[in-house]
Amino acid sequence: MIKLAEGIYIEENGVYQLDCSAALWSTDQIHNLFHAAGTFLCDTDFVAETAEFILLIEYKNANIPNATNPDGFKPFSAQKIDNIARKFYDSLHYLALEAKNKPVRYVYIVDFPKASVTDRKMLRNTIADKLPFKMQQGKQGKLIDDFEVLSISEWNGHSEYAAFPLTPVSQGEAS
Repeated sequence: MIKLAEGIYIEENGVYQLDCSAALWSTDQIHNLFHAAGTFLCDTDFVAETAEFILLIEYKNANIPNATNPDGFKPFSAQKIDNIARKFYDSLHYLALEAKNKPVRYVYIVDFPKASVTDRKMLRNTIADKLPFKMQQGKQGKLIDDFEVLSISEWNGHSEYAAFPLTPVSQGEAS
């Protein structure tokens, strides 16, 4: 990820940027920390903190121009499902290191060819089964407060997440 300006992050393909400048705190550096420490941990792409919650944000887009093999992206494969769930669990270690103790929401922003609202709901339910919702029932604390799978347009139209717009990078910013 490339940091464009304070709180604005360009995703790894350089096509979209996430504007977290409205966040109390944000980062796209978990991957770099995990890699530098020599760990085998996985990470979410972005983290943003609001007054009420922490957002862990994972982003995948097989609908970008010049996408390499967009039909090869298999969001429903067991390996991809497990990987998306693992990114949540592993990113909790980073939140602990940063002493972030607010409710955690996990959002998977995903666009792929022929994806529909129904596909995203099915994907959400499949991944949610791998997250700690059942484990935390009846417990004092929570590891996760909410999980959603959204398209870019759903993210940008969301009543709370629209504060962090995901938009195409202009040509001048990408270079």
